[in-house]
Amino acid sequence: MQKGIYVALSSAVLRSRELETVTNNLANVSTVGYKKTSTSSRFYDIFEGMAQKPDVAYPKARGMTDFNKYHIDTADGNIKTTGNPLDVAIMGEGFFVVQKKGQNFYSRSGSFTLDKDNTIVSNNGYKVLDSTNRPITVENDGNISIAHDGTINVNGGSVGKFKVVKLNGLMHEGDSLYSGEEAGVSDGEVVQGGLEMSNVNPVREMVGVMTALRQYDSSMKVISSFEDLSKRSLELART
Repeated sequence: MQKGIYVALSSAVLRSRELETVTNNLANVSTVGYKKTSTSSRFYDIFEGMAQKPDVAYPKARGMTDFNKYHIDTADGNIKTTGNPLDVAIMGEGFFVVQKKGQNFYSRSGSFTLDKDNTIVSNNGYKVLDSTNRPITVENDGNISIAHDGTINVNGGSVGKFKVVKLNGLMHEGDSLYSGEEAGVSDGEVVQGGLEMSNVNPVREMVGVMTALRQYDSSMKVISSFEDLSKRSLELART
């Protein structure tokens, strides 16, 4: 009976993580450059790995659900035209590189501005790096144009090139930032005057919320039933 509770509990834990993921996606549906996150799981026999498995009538009844990992969907979001010369988006793969407290992070949010030193910074104030891993400084009153390869020109002269890289092992770090292992220069196309919006589909995420809630509720009811059976068994044992 206790094994049955563990099986149901494994399902409840998984549904709880799914619910956490889809609600976080919904919370970021309007976040520039946000990438949808999903979870994956697998079903396994609790006798998995045993040299000789016990002979049971319903082997799948002894199965459990195992949380596997999170997956980030890197598909492009829609690009919203803004006309701001320092709003840039990436079409295709790739991430901008920004520096936060001396450490490199990665972002698809190209809502850039100039700080007091005329250095290009993200909307959170992190310095945006060029292809030589240095901050980019421009003239405040200059005419800024950005080519599709990320080259930045001010009044017709090049002042640097956005570093846009491919990443392996992508992970959300909050604050519109990601971590990962750089895997070379990206061939994504940089678009000036626009921002890439979240790739979250709110309707699908709402369906995901309702599905996860129903399945979580079902798992909890199963656990409650097993608890009631355990109490009755103890009562019978005492009589």
